[in-house]
Amino acid sequence: MKKIIKFLAFIVIVSLGLLSYVYFGVFEKQVHLGENKTIYFYIKSTDKFSDVIYNLDSLEIASGKSFAWLAELRSYGENNIYPGRYTLNSSMTYSDLVIYLRSGQIDEVNVTFNNVRTLSQLAEKIAKQIEASYDELNDEFNNPENYGYDQSTFLAVFIPNTYKMYWTTSAKEFVKRMLSEYNTFWNKKRKEKANQMDLTPIEVSTLASIVQSEQMSHSDEWPIIAGLYFNRLQKGIKLQSDPTVIYAWGDFSINRVYFKHLKINSKYNTYKYKGLPPGPIRIPDIRVLDAVLNYKKHAYIYMCAKPEFSGRHAFATNGSEHKKNAKKYREFLNKNNVR
Repeated sequence: MKKIIKFLAFIVIVSLGLLSYVYFGVFEKQVHLGENKTIYFYIKSTDKFSDVIYNLDSLEIASGKSFAWLAELRSYGENNIYPGRYTLNSSMTYSDLVIYLRSGQIDEVNVTFNNVRTLSQLAEKIAKQIEASYDELNDEFNNPENYGYDQSTFLAVFIPNTYKMYWTTSAKEFVKRMLSEYNTFWNKKRKEKANQMDLTPIEVSTLASIVQSEQMSHSDEWPIIAGLYFNRLQKGIKLQSDPTVIYAWGDFSINRVYFKHLKINSKYNTYKYKGLPPGPIRIPDIRVLDAVLNYKKHAYIYMCAKPEFSGRHAFATNGSEHKKNAKKYREFLNKNNVR
């Protein structure tokens, strides 16, 4: 009888030990995030359950075998994989992680972009923030006719800001979201201001892109420069904007525009063709768009960089005054060996 009691006691002890091991070694085992308190874990749209297990194991977040066993026990598998970004914290246990991934409570991510000159640059920036690849985004951007635009005007659709969206956003979904934001931005009030200037929203974006390219540092000059170019448009004077010539060449390393650059036969060459170029030469910031819509009324029709490295401009109402300003600036550039 004593032997039976001892045997049963042994079984109980072993069972309790196994249960403790399973409970503390699997259910309540904490995920491993190294020295980080939180990390992001991504499940791609193409991932299967085996990919999730492999990624958790390869990143050393959780043991693949232990997590897979627990996941199966808690009904997390192939039928309830929810792609997206998840924020894991170091206090999570394996059990918490299973419940969290099974819930599908994916994060929203902040997608932001600014200082973008081309659609290719935009694709490069966005591809680093959502699942859609550079190629997928670039292909979508290169088919603007699907959205009622052409290659020269499509840049205006993208309004720089910070947008919340899911990491799994596709290239097509991204463009549709930007179109929605574009329509929201161009509300009745802004459209009325554009109409008063006899400009379309696309033309306002085009003018704003020139203004921003001329002045990257001092926002107080934006309404002045906008007013200057608006004066030229009203008077039928060529805009003669150096940034448009640089855009025409497609060489953004050009620091100084020479007469040889002005010979390029491009609709973006505002020294050769009157009016606005076919579309924006960069994606203008919201503040610049509003600066154009609220341009300053004055008599300036000329501008020239001041002979210093301040980034500011000297404005003039007549040619003789402008020639003096231009001469001072050329002398300054030559003196400082700017080529």
